[in-house]
Amino acid sequence: MQVILVSSRFSAARSINLDFRHIAAVLGFFLVAVLCVSTVLSWVSIQWRLPIVQAQIEALQTQEVQESEARAKSKLQAMASRLGELQAQIMRLDGLGQRLSTRAGLPEAQTPPASIPQGGPFMPVLMDEKTLDEEISVLASQVATQSLYFSSLDSTLRDSMVRREFLPSTMPVAGGARLGSSFGRRDDPFGRGLSMHEGLDFVAPYGTSILAAAGGVVVNAAFHSEFGNMVEVNHGGELISRYAHMSAISVRVGDTVRRGQKLGELGSTGRSTGPHLHFEVRQNSLPLDPATFLSLRVARQ
Repeated sequence: MQVILVSSRFSAARSINLDFRHIAAVLGFFLVAVLCVSTVLSWVSIQWRLPIVQAQIEALQTQEVQESEARAKSKLQAMASRLGELQAQIMRLDGLGQRLSTRAGLPEAQTPPASIPQGGPFMPVLMDEKTLDEEISVLASQVATQSLYFSSLDSTLRDSMVRREFLPSTMPVAGGARLGSSFGRRDDPFGRGLSMHEGLDFVAPYGTSILAAAGGVVVNAAFHSEFGNMVEVNHGGELISRYAHMSAISVRVGDTVRRGQKLGELGSTGRSTGPHLHFEVRQNSLPLDPATFLSLRVARQ
């Protein structure tokens, strides 16, 4: 390649012959110069910006640490609150269990263990997350155990209530009555010698209301040659109460009666020497002493 130079300083034009090596050398020099300048500029830039970048990184790290500590503190507070709730729930369940056990008539061995008396100054203990989690697990297990206990206790109470509701334990004569004859052997009132009396005789004025000793279903309401006007109530499980010698019957077979509901009126029908109620309790057709069921005492003649 030929390059012609023209200048006022030259008396004549000059020419320069450039080959490929000259061009390559020029380009190489240019690239080296660019790289050097870029390196210098980059180094200056890094040195100038490094403190700012470092400050930003430190600020971000500090913020992250603070946020992490805040989350951990919030979690610990929530766990401590949960722990307090479980402790309060345990205390309420203990008190409730004692009251229900007393009402259910359960022996002390079946009630939740009573708290051991303790005392002393309050010395707070700082708990970490692991300790709080362990405490919560223990109390949650206690709550679950107490829940099972109360489920059992509730079932016991329900069974007890059902038994009380359907056991003939209420006085069958309105306003009370005088006991004429007890359950067991006695002299026949018609002079036929020693006999077995399979119920209780309650003496009261003629027409006194006769009441169901417990809830149940009327299975017999008719006249009987010896018992006179008689009503029988089935209380479930082949447990039957019998009311005899009534002057009038107020219920029919199939009626569902409640405890204390009127069944009829006291009289002297059938094989009777005077106005009274003959009251029986039978289990699987076998006579039982009604006195073991009645919750009210009566004065004997």
